[in-house]
Order: sequence, then structure tokens, then C-alpha cells
Amino acid sequence: MDVLRTAVIGCGMISGNHLKALRQIHDVECAAVCDLEEEKAERAAREYGIPKTYRDYRELLQCPDIDVVHLCTPHYLHPQMAMDALKAGKHVLCEKPMALTMEDAERMTEIWKESGKQLGICFQNRYNKTSRYMKELLEKGSIGRVLGARGQVTWDRKPAYYENSPWRGRWATEGGGVLINQAIHTFDLLQWLTVPVKTVEASVSTRRLKGVIEVEDTAEIFMTGEGGERLLFYASNAYVKNAPVELEIIGEKGRIKLTGNQVTAEVGGTVWSMDDSSGTVLGKDYWGSGHGILIDDFYRCIRTDEPFTVGPEEAIAVTALTEAVYRSAKTGEPVEISRQKGK
Repeated sequence: MDVLRTAVIGCGMISGNHLKALRQIHDVECAAVCDLEEEKAERAAREYGIPKTYRDYRELLQCPDIDVVHLCTPHYLHPQMAMDALKAGKHVLCEKPMALTMEDAERMTEIWKESGKQLGICFQNRYNKTSRYMKELLEKGSIGRVLGARGQVTWDRKPAYYENSPWRGRWATEGGGVLINQAIHTFDLLQWLTVPVKTVEASVSTRRLKGVIEVEDTAEIFMTGEGGERLLFYASNAYVKNAPVELEIIGEKGRIKLTGNQVTAEVGGTVWSMDDSSGTVLGKDYWGSGHGILIDDFYRCIRTDEPFTVGPEEAIAVTALTEAVYRSAKTGEPVEISRQKGK
């Protein structure tokens, strides 16, 4: 089997997860890294034994022996870089979010369809063992029809986090704040595990980081499904620590609850539980254990030509929801969702 040669574009914090995972995949070679800041690229190359560095991703894309690129760049760069890479004949694994607007997400999807290549989006928490366990219980009908759900992410981001990376905290480059950056994985799990969202009503505010960021550090969201299901979501970077993520799903016959790395399910007095605290984590504990599993599965799909499970037609649902949240927060009115997951 031929070796797949890959390159990582963007050598910031999250790139380490990708570079560590690539070391573990058979018949994959990381051949290059790229960053506008030459020092970052050279540091990554030294640490991971990568032979080639670039400053301009367009020059990298001209290399015929690069098969796959990983995009670990600031949010606003994802759509154009992904489309350029697909047009250059590369498979693309893109960090979240897919795009900041539905217009860009739709353009990415069209280019992907024309390319014949794989395009994956890193919603790695879907690959956590806890998430898979919850999905299995729900698909078996263990708690009956879903009636509602709630998610909560209460973390801490200090001013230095934004000051050290000026693209963060700005509408034009980050596309939002706590929702689109920190809480987006739990927000994705909420919609992935439950029901298609029909309406979104939201408010966002900056409570703690006034004068530091122009985007929100706190978001409160109310959503409804086609069957009247009620979904609540709360996220804030104004807490004193990175508390365990919470996600609870209520059904006609019982409930399933995720707290950090633990899941409990209760149906008719019977309780099941599972604990993934010992799962392999490539970065920070609250990022979950799914990054390496997702990356391995992406390469499996390249080899087998199977559709990747978190491709653009699946990930675009999250872009539709985040865009609706910010529109509702701006207008003060509910927003109807026309683009549903998997469609």
C-alpha cells in the first residue's frame, strides 16, 4: 500500500493534536508543515522530525507529492484554504468551524463535490467513547422518543488567551466567541444526538471580557424541533475554571447524561454507566479523546473511498445553527432553520 504524504497548515496550539496522531497512523508520512510565522513552522518541524517547511500555503499546494492537507489555521481562513486545496487535488481535513457563514459553507460543499476528494471537519467529540455510547443508546430507543435536551459549557479564558492570538476575539476572524470556538463541539453533540432544529432564539453578551474582545464570552440559546422538542444550551468563558461539560437528553422512558468523561443512563429505575476518563487524550483533557480516532478514520476513508462520517454535508448543519444564533441575538427574533443535518 502506498504511503500517503500529508502536510499540516497552521502550527498553533491545535496542530499538536494532528501531528501526534499522524505519528501513529501506518503508511502516513507528514512531509511538510506551513505557517506564516516561520519560527512556528520550524519549531514544529524540529519537534516532529518533518523535513520541509513553508510560509505560503499556496506554494505547498503546488507540490504534486502531497496527498492530504490538515488545516489548523484561524477560522476565517478555512473556506478559502480548503477550496484551494481541493482544487489542487488534495484531500482536506479541516479544523472546526467549517466556515463562518452558510454562503462560504455552501461554496466549500460545491467545490468538494466537484473535486472527487475527501473533505472532513474536525468535530472529534463525536468519536469520544462517551458520545458513541450515547448514540448507541439513543438509536436502540433505550429512552424512547427524545423530548428535550440541555447542554452546558462553563470554562475560563483569560485576557492573555486573546492578546497572544489577535485573530481571536474578533468577528471578522474568529466569527464569534465562546459558542463558535470553545463550546462548538458540545453544541454539535447536542444537535447530532437529538433532533433536527426548527427554530433558534438566542442572546449573546460579553460579561467578563469587556474591552478585551468584541465577540461574546457568554451565550444562551433556546431551540425547538419539528415535534416540539425543547433544546437549551448555555456557554460561558467567564467561569473560574474549565468545568466538566454537561449534556443531558430526556426521553419518554428515561434520560442520558454526560458529565465530563462519564455517562449515566436511567430507564425505569435501571441505571447504566460508562467512564472514559482513561481514554487517550492528545491535548487538554476537556478536548476529549476523539481527535486521534477521527484522524485515523479519515485516512481509512481515503484508503477505502468510503464517505467520511463528518463530511461537509453533515458539518454544515452546525454552521447553519451558529449563524442562526448570531442572527437571532442581533435581531432579538427567533430564526427558522432551513438546512438540516445530513441534507
